[in-house]
Amino acid sequence: MKTPPPAAAPTNETHTAAVPKRPLLTTRQEEFCEAMSFGVGGAEAARMAGYSASGAKQRGAFLMRQPEIRVRIDEIRAARRTAHQAYLDEADEQVGWVIEDAFESKRPALALRAIEFRLRLRGVIQDKRIDHHHHGALDSHPHPDADLEDLPGDPDEDLDPIRYRPGYVPETPEPPAAEHDQSTGMMTYDDLPADFPLIPAPNPAPHGGPHGGLTLADLSGAIDRVTAEFSSLLDPNRLKPCPKPSLTPARKPATAA
Repeated sequence: MKTPPPAAAPTNETHTAAVPKRPLLTTRQEEFCEAMSFGVGGAEAARMAGYSASGAKQRGAFLMRQPEIRVRIDEIRAARRTAHQAYLDEADEQVGWVIEDAFESKRPALALRAIEFRLRLRGVIQDKRIDHHHHGALDSHPHPDADLEDLPGDPDEDLDPIRYRPGYVPETPEPPAAEHDQSTGMMTYDDLPADFPLIPAPNPAPHGGPHGGLTLADLSGAIDRVTAEFSSLLDPNRLKPCPKPSLTPARKPATAA
């Protein structure tokens, strides 16, 4: 039996604090919540909801980090437990009639079995077939999501029961404001020393002309000096030819006999 979504709370104009808006779940998210309410793993619940098997475990872990998903799972479990409790109360009442008939008909064995079954319905005797109040050892088999238990938990999950109640305001830490000391003020040119060079002095121009720059005479003199050095290097009288190596082998001096 699929649990219907919770009905909208009646609006009251006298309330000053508005109820925080709750995100609307999709069909697959509702199916995921239904599957997770039975205690299956996140990957199995994602596959049962219609998500792809590829990355199903990551999908289940991502959905369980959403507060609206966790709150919806709690609502489904609470509604199911209420319905189961009503069925157990009805069965307990009917077993009581069986016990009365067994005592009236002098059948103590039937009465004893009916009393034991009644205690099982009430949760006094643990019966693993009754999941409503069975709290025995459930860790005999590893849970499909057991490898996620070592990861750090989200402390905001403790706020799920009050997250969508009227007057709930999430506390968001404000970033610290930058401290500005008004006593110091901003540095200006008046704070600099008197000998502080504000504008760098230009490089001195070379001496030469009436205006301190190069003239045509200076330029022609520099060209003459450069060409004179090159002409001295190319003077044929200063070049000495290198002696050619002799191709005939040298004679050995005669030795005295």
